Amino acid sequence: MIRQYDTHPLICNEDILGFGGFQNTDRMFCVIANGDNNFLEYGIAENSLLVVDPTKPYEQNKLNIFLTQRIGSKQDYIKLSLMQPEDSVFIGRVIMSVSQFS
Repeated sequence: MIRQYDTHPLICNEDILGFGGFQNTDRMFCVIANGDNNFLEYGIAENSLLVVDPTKPYEQNKLNIFLTQRIGSKQDYIKLSLMQPEDSVFIGRVIMSVSQFS
């Protein structure tokens, strides 16, 4: 049996679908998964929208988001990983992945 507080109602705002019922939404942010398809077993495919909660703590073997730099470059980028990459900063955990189908 699904408890009411376990569900998140579908909402639509200016043609964008999302889910209500989450706390700390003013701090959450979204990123788009790139095309490496390394997380298909988690339902994350190329161009999936990842909703990140920066208030969630780092947990190994969970979908964590890090700020890091490419090797040989000084440009920062965001990386999804189950473990913390060397020389990276943890910035939040994925709480939801959304894939769009046409």
